[in-house]
Amino acid sequence: MLLGDLSRADYAKSLPPVFARLCEKLKSLDLANLPLGWQDLEDGIRMNVMEFETTPAEEKKAEMHRKFIDIQLLISGTEMIEYGLSEPDLTKFDEYREEDDYQLTEMIEHKNDLVLQPNMFAIFLPYEPHKPGNSVNGKNAQLKKLVVKVPVTLL
Repeated sequence: MLLGDLSRADYAKSLPPVFARLCEKLKSLDLANLPLGWQDLEDGIRMNVMEFETTPAEEKKAEMHRKFIDIQLLISGTEMIEYGLSEPDLTKFDEYREEDDYQLTEMIEHKNDLVLQPNMFAIFLPYEPHKPGNSVNGKNAQLKKLVVKVPVTLL
């Protein structure tokens, strides 16, 4: 997992080139006025722009991907994301949905939390379980965010 903030001038210094390039494209967009839904960011790379209300973390499952890397960028609101970095026990996940590249689990082992503010992003690599869209301090809030799906083959 990588964490950064597009508001910082040096946000790209420690990122692999593909992520630095994509984040630079994101930074150049009028994020607040992006239309909702799926759209191309560049050839072979899509992003989903969404608005929703956060909910308590215990009300949902964590997701994990194999073929795609998530760049999750918060546009407005505040969001808590739970994540794990230890090697996941795949027996604790449900079936893998190859076409949509995800599987779910009830529990993240050795769970960590992070809170995103606008312009902050988290990059989740394959086999890194994460549970986005959680309330902060028990308060549900509206947020707008986007998720870029980056094929792992680009690393």
